[in-house]
Amino acid sequence: MVFRLLILIFLLSMKIGYANIIYDKNEITITKIEMDNYKNLYKTNFDNEISNNEAIKNIVLIKKTISFLIKNNPNFLSVLDKNIKLEYGNEIFDNQVVLDFVRFQKIRNEFISEYFQNIFSIEDLKIIFSNSDNLKLPISKNNCLTIEKLHEVNSDRIFMESFFNKLKNKKQKITTIINNELYEVCLDNKSFQNLNIKIIKYFITIF
Repeated sequence: MVFRLLILIFLLSMKIGYANIIYDKNEITITKIEMDNYKNLYKTNFDNEISNNEAIKNIVLIKKTISFLIKNNPNFLSVLDKNIKLEYGNEIFDNQVVLDFVRFQKIRNEFISEYFQNIFSIEDLKIIFSNSDNLKLPISKNNCLTIEKLHEVNSDRIFMESFFNKLKNKKQKITTIINNELYEVCLDNKSFQNLNIKIIKYFITIF
């Protein structure tokens, strides 16, 4: 009876675990708990709420990025984890969602920024934006105090050059010119994060 009871408990736990899986493609599995934890982390760190679909896309990207480093640059990941341990202590390794979230932020800030500085080109940026559907951003004439309209930037080379300069040189304002008039492209933290995610996705596909 004890043996059968243990089998029953095991099977029930498998069903519960399986029912909790909300994404399972290309060797990447995401549970609802993971998604909820990620959404809470995102809101806490970026002061923005994201949808379930956005959270799943971000988690997939995080897992792909870390998997890429495990296979192609394990030394970088090893050094990264040592630095994370020094900063946050051993406890962070008990929560995979938090660990991967922190890993990804540091990967973006350290590894991806190096890629921006040394390899990334304006031609890469044009490819990224040209492949983005209906990418519209608010523009303004008075330091983003009021918005004139939404402007499609997919093929706006002036915007791309300005955005590229911000990535390369930390330039503060992103601008464009429409009908010979100068506009500032207004990017809040969430929009800037979303554009960065597009770039990181592109980065992963070419390596």
